[in-house]
Amino acid sequence: RNKVKKLYGGKDVLGAAYNVTLVNDVVNILREGQPMGSFYGYVEKGYDDKGKIQYVDNNGDGSINALDKTIIGNPNPDFIYGFNSSMSYKGFDLTVFFQGSYGNDLFNLSSVNNTLDYGFGLNMPREVYLNHWTPTNTNAKYPVLSRSVSTLVSDRFVENGSFLRLRNIQLAYNIPVQTWGAKGIRHLQVYASGQNILTFTKYSWWDPEVNSKGGSNSVNQGIDHHTYPTAKSVTIGIRASF
Repeated sequence: RNKVKKLYGGKDVLGAAYNVTLVNDVVNILREGQPMGSFYGYVEKGYDDKGKIQYVDNNGDGSINALDKTIIGNPNPDFIYGFNSSMSYKGFDLTVFFQGSYGNDLFNLSSVNNTLDYGFGLNMPREVYLNHWTPTNTNAKYPVLSRSVSTLVSDRFVENGSFLRLRNIQLAYNIPVQTWGAKGIRHLQVYASGQNILTFTKYSWWDPEVNSKGGSNSVNQGIDHHTYPTAKSVTIGIRASF
């Protein structure tokens, strides 16, 4: 699981701090015996009687501070995989390629302001309106709507990043030009292909295949900060050889 073996003096190494208005703090850590770039923050324990977020006091000192932070997620997948298949039937050829990742977490930094910054009347997902704290909805997904929201880097923003994506699919038909007696054309094929047409994931934001702050070899992997989603495309064409 790509764990940290040894650090100088055995001391933790904190990742870079990210300032997104509501939050200005580190989101990951290097710690001996823990996976590389583990997400690091507070653990939520519901809401108080006014709908404000509460956090677990891990060290029991009666206050919430940096000493209460703990490992809250792992951006390293258990494994990545792919599956490619080619099939032919009469004059048709079908090729499909699936690719995916399993067992990794994502830190949804994009959602911090986009779901909790109520102060300026910004556009937000519809579910914030439908599922925020009220006296009759105390187990809501989001806290009370307020112009003064206080939030910390927490497990609220850590999500399952596993996904399965149909990376490419192509259906082609080989036109039997030889049986037609066509001269000068050895092969003629028409095809339609699609890229990134389907993605199966539990991740709530735009794209589970994120690379906002670093790739698979980076300490900062798995952080989604307004990553532009992978584009879908459809191509129709003709291939000919003479």
